Formats: sequence, structure tokens, C-alpha cells
Amino acid sequence: MKVKVCYFTHRGRIRDKNEDALLIHKLMVSEEFMEEPECITLTGNNFIFAVADGLGGHEGGEIASKMVLKTLAGLEPISKEELYKALKEAQKKLEEFAREKPFYEGLGTALAGVLLFEDKALVFNVGDCRVYCIEEKAIQLTKDHTHVQELVDMGLLTQEQAKRHPFRNMLSSSLIGSPSFREFEIYMKDVYNCESFLICSDGLWEPLEEHELLLTPIELAELALNKGGQDNITFITIKRLKGDTI
Repeated sequence: MKVKVCYFTHRGRIRDKNEDALLIHKLMVSEEFMEEPECITLTGNNFIFAVADGLGGHEGGEIASKMVLKTLAGLEPISKEELYKALKEAQKKLEEFAREKPFYEGLGTALAGVLLFEDKALVFNVGDCRVYCIEEKAIQLTKDHTHVQELVDMGLLTQEQAKRHPFRNMLSSSLIGSPSFREFEIYMKDVYNCESFLICSDGLWEPLEEHELLLTPIELAELALNKGGQDNITFITIKRLKGDTI
């Protein structure tokens, strides 16, 4: 299997630091800003890709996002069971870190990603990072863990109303370094017949319209910074390549 992967992370125009990070199989990227997206081609039997969005308003969001991705890269889960165990291990490490350094208690992160195989993909998320299948339109494959999404599920809000709701960023689940925090909720779904994926933090999907998510990586980065830019912006695009395509 050969895939083309493009990735980008940026602190945005307002935030003074970047609490996002991204994982390209074993490569973790965490920078204050990238000038433009970078692209690489990978060959192998299976891969893991993920975006982590450290919780704003808490100390150590950037520590949490990196710690969770390092755990995923080290354990290389290749099934739902292994993925859940890896995330449990990641949360355990966050709790241990907070226990040793109480100043950081409550550090945490949202997370979304793709385990990519020859014949399918396993998409997953905790919090409000998202995975889309990119075809003629952008199809959201994950489910946000937010209190506003719960209102949508109850029929009390439409998706359009939810996007403008003042509490839209209040998470109902995330990976948290605190022994008093309840069990995290993870969404997992097997996906077949999708050749291209977009994984992103809310700094990308929130300011953009659905059709704008179909843009090229360079256009995505430019538009997100110009149209939004009030939050950290991070995304990964993944495209399966056929034959000798480069």
C-alpha cells in the first residue's frame, strides 16, 4: 500500500503557543508554525495517523497532546482492542505526570485519527477533533464529544445552530490527566471504500464550510489562517495511491 500524506500545524494568528500536535505513523510533529504544508509518500501494510488538540484553558495542553501521540506511536495499535488499550495507557501517563507535577493536574487533549489498512480504515476520536472522508464532498466520519452535539442528538439544535453555539467547544469527553475524571468516551468506526481522508483539529473545521474542506492542502492552510486563525490549526490529508502514482 502506498499513500501520499500532507500535514500542517500552526498556532494561528492569536494564540501565543501551539497546543496541537500530529502523528504520521512514527513521526510526531509539533511546531509553533509551519510556513506551508509538507507532503511525503509512505509504503507499508498499515499506518496510524492522528491529530491531538491540547485543551485550552488548562496548563500543559501542549504536553498532553505530545504525550498521547508518543504513546500511540510507541505502541502501534492495529485493532480496536489495541487502540483502546493504547489510549488507556496514554491517559495513565497523563495521570502519572499530573501526580508528579500537581501544577498540571487536569492537562488533557482531544484526539482523532485513522488506522489505515489495505482493505479498510479504522477511524476514531475523543473530543472534537474530526476525521472526514474526502470524495465529491466532505463526509464526517467521527462524532464530536461535546455538550452541544448531545443537544443535536436530542433534536434540540440543528448542526448549523450548533456551529454557532457559544458553548460549542465545551467537551463532554477527552483524555485527561486527573484521577477524578470519569472514563473517556471513544468513538470508533470501520470504514471501507474511502480513498482520501482529512484529519483535523477544530481550528480547521470550525471556521470553514463543508465544501471548503475539499481544497488542496496549501489552500486549506491559507484559508483557515485567513478565515479563522483564532485557534491552533492542524490537519493531515491522506490519499491512497494506485500503481506507480507519485
